Amino acid sequence: MLLAKEVFPTANEMGVWGVFLTILSQVETVKQGLLRNPMIKFMSEPEYSGDKNKVQSAALITNIGVSMLAILFIVVLGRPFCNWLNFPQLYPMILWGILLVILLIPFNHCEVLLQAHFQFKSIFFGYFLRQGVFLGGMLLLLVFFRNRLDLIMLVKLQIVALSCSSILLAFAARKFFFKGLVIDGQLLRKMLHFGKYIFGTNVFASLSRSADQFITANQIQSEAIVAYYNVVSRIYNLMDVPSMAVADVLFPKNVEAMSISGTDKVRYYFERMVGSIISILGPVSILIFLLPRLIIKIIAGNKYLLAVPILQTVILFSFLRPFAYQFGATMDAIGKPKINFWINLLNMSLNILFIFLGLYFFNWRGAAYGSVTGLVVGTVIMYFVLVKTIGVRWDEIIAYIFETYENVFKLIKKTLKGQ
Repeated sequence: MLLAKEVFPTANEMGVWGVFLTILSQVETVKQGLLRNPMIKFMSEPEYSGDKNKVQSAALITNIGVSMLAILFIVVLGRPFCNWLNFPQLYPMILWGILLVILLIPFNHCEVLLQAHFQFKSIFFGYFLRQGVFLGGMLLLLVFFRNRLDLIMLVKLQIVALSCSSILLAFAARKFFFKGLVIDGQLLRKMLHFGKYIFGTNVFASLSRSADQFITANQIQSEAIVAYYNVVSRIYNLMDVPSMAVADVLFPKNVEAMSISGTDKVRYYFERMVGSIISILGPVSILIFLLPRLIIKIIAGNKYLLAVPILQTVILFSFLRPFAYQFGATMDAIGKPKINFWINLLNMSLNILFIFLGLYFFNWRGAAYGSVTGLVVGTVIMYFVLVKTIGVRWDEIIAYIFETYENVFKLIKKTLKGQ
């Protein structure tokens, strides 16, 4: 909100900044595919209960290796990629971003380690500090050194913020650290074999979610149009928070449930959580659809009102997004990452195709139409896969939606009687 309203004079700068953050988040998301799920799964396996040092060591080696590949991509293909996006001013920003990739090595390792031990409170404070330092630094510059607050300075603030949060997470996770690096080639190969599908899945899912911005940047060649899509994605991503949080918590729970109770418990978790999340997102989506101009003004200001039709197009279908998050976590937890990989590859391909077709037939608004079409088709595909694998039932999901409203109503009624 501050960047859109106070820092960036036009929507063009927001477009460039939005693409930079999208690239950074993709690097982080992709890395998690090779780190989080394999590390948590193998640390939970009885076979490796006494070899957690080996599991951590293999995860750290993988972490460093993927980071080096990301840096190599930036050095070798960074400039051509920025030119393809028609954002040449992005290149010096991603060069500074190499430091962020390096700092993500300890940050991601400690985050996954804490998650494996259900230490979510420490993770919360790590992210709170990361965003808080960035926001605090931006406010100081905005008040006292406004002329120095440009895109490169914002990247430097991200570096400082990530450094502080990495130190905090390392301090919180120190009691879980391995006692010396132990390299087990066989275990490393096993984890890479398991993680390669999750790695690919995260690549496809991340690219699919960001395809509207990247393809629009290439086809429309307007930073402002990309900024409109970025503002909408901020609202969209905020609504994804419940889905992502539940997926993070449920993955280790599903791994445990699968080993003890089989698919019945996993199906119950899926149906109940998706139903509960949809019950929250439904009313919020309707409210945003009815008041899009007000929401855009609050989030970004009058410069971004052209984003209103984009927001209205995508927001009505946001209730389908929990399916994608819970589908991935469920498939990985029950030991079917390969299915997750191919379904996400198919969904990404269809999404990109629909976005290109949308831009061709409907100009800059077409990317929104294409994204929505891809989301609906992808959800249908994932639903039928879930029916085949764990027996998900749509009527149970709907029942949990109404049960959530019923419980909320009872709680309100009880509270009013108590008063």
